[in-house]
Amino acid sequence: MTTERKRTLLAVLAHPDDESFGPGGTLARYAAQGVDVHIAIATDGAAGSVAEGFEHARDELAAVRAKELEAAVRILGGTLHQLAYRDSGYVGDPANDHPEAFVNADVHEATGRVVRLIRELQPQVVITHDETGGYFHPDHIMCWRITTPAFHAAGDPAQYPEIGPAPYRPGRLYYTVLPNRWIKLVFIPLMRLRRQDPTRMGRNQDIDLTRIGQPSDQIHARINIIDTWETKRLASAEHKSQGGGTGFGGFLPQWLQKRLFGTEFFMRAEPPARPGLVEKDLFSAAD
Repeated sequence: MTTERKRTLLAVLAHPDDESFGPGGTLARYAAQGVDVHIAIATDGAAGSVAEGFEHARDELAAVRAKELEAAVRILGGTLHQLAYRDSGYVGDPANDHPEAFVNADVHEATGRVVRLIRELQPQVVITHDETGGYFHPDHIMCWRITTPAFHAAGDPAQYPEIGPAPYRPGRLYYTVLPNRWIKLVFIPLMRLRRQDPTRMGRNQDIDLTRIGQPSDQIHARINIIDTWETKRLASAEHKSQGGGTGFGGFLPQWLQKRLFGTEFFMRAEPPARPGLVEKDLFSAAD
């Protein structure tokens, strides 16, 4: 008699708060279903901007964000892993010049860290950022650069033979994404209602919202997170040094946020998705 192996999910994300502000509802949903959820964060987040009232924490931001991250992951129901790289900044940030910044890491070595996690944890599903990093953040893109090849290398005995345990290839690789149509119909109008420029988003006003998002034919999974919205909100609130919100639209009433943002979106990278595929479960066997 054989027993079915426990479902396991590994998310490889760039910064402390990406797990909550990003696919937090999905991670909480699967954890609540009994899935063994693992969250690997690549950097210490020390190069990020700080919310008002946390200016004093700038010199110890890595330690502050580490505590916030641990609390958030506990709320989501996951197990935390740290890749322990130094945070890089956004495009053009002087932090990117530091030799220990994540964007300057040896890609082969960094990929090996993810290979090790995959072989040890044996997840059926792996999640990371897409090739644009969502909003073109270099660290997000670097996660895509190392996790995508690690997905393939982990199952190849010829690659990273020095890294144990035995080779293992997950069943599916997903990228967390936003639909560009959703951004045009929801996010940009909301910004204009608030008399904000959608081409100058973020605390440093260096994010162009009009460039963000994937077309609808690249959205292969839509995960309903209404039931775990409150868990995502509580986990996000732990990231006080980063504003503690659930993403753009945090100024809206909770009921409206749930209605507008109660779905999280993913692109399926492996196995290749057939045209028109829209999944409602990342572990579903059906195409």
